[in-house]
Amino acid sequence: MRQGFLGADFEALATLWNRFHPEKYRMDASLLIQNTVGSPTFDWGASCIEMRDDEPIGFVAVKRSPASLYRHPDKDQYHLTALAYDDAETGLESMAYVKRILRNRGASRLVFGEDTRHFWPGCPADCAKLGMFLMVQGFEEGGEVVDLERDLTGYRYEGAVPEGDEFRRLEGRDLPALRSFLSAEFPGRWQYDTLNKVEAEGPGTVFGLLQGGAVRGFALLQDASAKLPIGGAIWRADLGENWAALGPIGVAKDLRGTGHGGALLGRALQQMAEEGARRTIIDWTTLVDFYGKFGFIPTRRYQSLAMTFE
Repeated sequence: MRQGFLGADFEALATLWNRFHPEKYRMDASLLIQNTVGSPTFDWGASCIEMRDDEPIGFVAVKRSPASLYRHPDKDQYHLTALAYDDAETGLESMAYVKRILRNRGASRLVFGEDTRHFWPGCPADCAKLGMFLMVQGFEEGGEVVDLERDLTGYRYEGAVPEGDEFRRLEGRDLPALRSFLSAEFPGRWQYDTLNKVEAEGPGTVFGLLQGGAVRGFALLQDASAKLPIGGAIWRADLGENWAALGPIGVAKDLRGTGHGGALLGRALQQMAEEGARRTIIDWTTLVDFYGKFGFIPTRRYQSLAMTFE
């Protein structure tokens, strides 16, 4: 029997998720709620749960384009944010339902992951059955992205710091400067995600690069105190105690390539280390060599996947 997500038993859905995915991607009910029905782009009509004997045996969660939240090129794009099933037939039936709904709406594309409050930046390389299932469904491969990790125990940044740069966690008085900086330098998703985190957790979740009181760079920092864990922070169960997450991170265009970004990253990592961070993740990136200079190595690989409706 098929039902919607209204009144869903998320403890049971988390158990199903954890049966389907490798252990390093294990999930809890609170994160499932946050990143599905708790997301402003969750699509109640296209998402479904398959039931048998009052227990979920499969589910598919879909989200709409984030075009209503921030600048996005395709308002008719949808995102397959999550799926799990006990048997392939159940998965096929759920996906047939989803594709029928989206075709009837005139959808242009269905992208696996990459959504607002995402679980996945792409299909995890070490979940072969998921990848094969999606390819059979008509998804086509794009590029590869990775998550990177390192243990920050004892870390100190020994690199150069450009003259005039100040690094610290932001305070309430810095919010106008932060908003101005994000609007000018990182309009779109990074601006939206960062200001959402600030609203939920306060300005201190942002580590800033300041020059003369102006915000010129930022890094979003997360740890176990996060009220709205996003990005790599959702793998907190695998990261273990004293975990931390960094990103997004960026500096103003005119500062790029001149050492300011590296200094911001190094000082942000030192800040987290001094606060007790150990296993630390930087998610959804292609900059393996850059972060490798700071001791980070790939731990998860993802393949971008999308299908086009004709």
